[in-house]
Amino acid sequence: MTQIYTKDFEIQCPPQQRTWYKISQEIAALPLPGVPIRLILTKAEQNNLTFECSFIDTDREPVWSSLLNINIRQRVSKKPFVAVSIIPTGVRAEIGGFAGDATPSTNLLASACDYLVTNPNAVTASDVYFAQDNVLYLEGNLICQLLLGNIGVIPEKRTKIAAIIEKPKDDRFLNNVLNALNGLRAVGGVNIDPVVVTGGAIETACTYSQYGNASGEFKGMEELMKALDVVAQSDAEAVALMTTLQVDDKVRQAYYRGESIANPWGGAEAIMTHMTTNFYPFTAAHAPLLLEWEHTGFGKLVDPRDGAELISSAYVCSPLNGLINSPRPVRFDTPVAAGETRISVENVSAVVMPETTVGNIPFFASLDQGVPVILVKDNTTKYDITPERLQIETQGRKIYRVNSYMEAAGLLLALRNGIAVESTIRPMPQLQPIYL
Repeated sequence: MTQIYTKDFEIQCPPQQRTWYKISQEIAALPLPGVPIRLILTKAEQNNLTFECSFIDTDREPVWSSLLNINIRQRVSKKPFVAVSIIPTGVRAEIGGFAGDATPSTNLLASACDYLVTNPNAVTASDVYFAQDNVLYLEGNLICQLLLGNIGVIPEKRTKIAAIIEKPKDDRFLNNVLNALNGLRAVGGVNIDPVVVTGGAIETACTYSQYGNASGEFKGMEELMKALDVVAQSDAEAVALMTTLQVDDKVRQAYYRGESIANPWGGAEAIMTHMTTNFYPFTAAHAPLLLEWEHTGFGKLVDPRDGAELISSAYVCSPLNGLINSPRPVRFDTPVAAGETRISVENVSAVVMPETTVGNIPFFASLDQGVPVILVKDNTTKYDITPERLQIETQGRKIYRVNSYMEAAGLLLALRNGIAVESTIRPMPQLQPIYL
């Protein structure tokens, strides 16, 4: 029986040892209830770190290395020039915490790169998708694996995408999704095959952790696994998941009114896609399956950042368009084919994220890999883990702070063109000669 658990645990790790290599060793020594699929640092106090972690308990073997493994890059290559932009899901980021509202900022960053890798919630907006072609759409688990050095990705269009739809209680909701998929086929020429309807319910309740992060409770994962097994036997290269997400109506309305709460769907969606890409060798994204017609919120005027959600009832067109631009993941040691463009951690020249969200694997992995981290101050969140909270700012890491994504794009241009960042700052720091 496959089950997903989310629980807290604490490890001892003094500030001077706060690297993913050391942290992962401490986590691996714990009696874990399954395979870790999503980790969030929630508290840093003195020598202790507390994590909120989702685990999956299953007999299946993951297709990639454990998130507790890291392969340190052996060389650095700026061709192609690649950056990663991460806006964590379910922490109410002011930019990117709503319905694809980080797309303009993401496209701005992408204009400074050959390729920009980003997570789906930054650019997914129900039926609306406007990310540039050089934005590579990759869910969070695979971004972690990329920065850990466990996989590489090949930037190529997905030519066949599968769709999994949870069997709804009312066939009208199924027909609604099938109409959306047929619209993509008829208008966009998108090859969607196979389309699998589950034999039973996949019950997902959207919750919040004690720290205010969006999370989820799950039943019926076996039904999803059965459907994924069908996809795995096909030649589909990516999968769109459409399952019901139960959200308390008071929470839904508070979110649409713009109250300061995290997107209630985001955490559960992230856990589900992390599970998928841990155990199946394709890319994935999730779209909520409508439970009640009233949940569409038709006719309500909401926060502009959520406008795309209120004009849709199928929610799948945007994530499916993103999956077309999701790169193909391969093991890090897979031989490179002649003429193939392969992106690995060796090509990653910078990772961009909100200043208060550094308690995640991409941040720690970037420090271990020597990848510069650009922290955006203006993209505030309900999360509050900064380098100061981690007490690592004095360790000489390449950590830059900028006020906005416009400044972050300028910093990427400087890194791309070999312009010393400190030469653009006043007062300009003095050289520090080494005297022999």
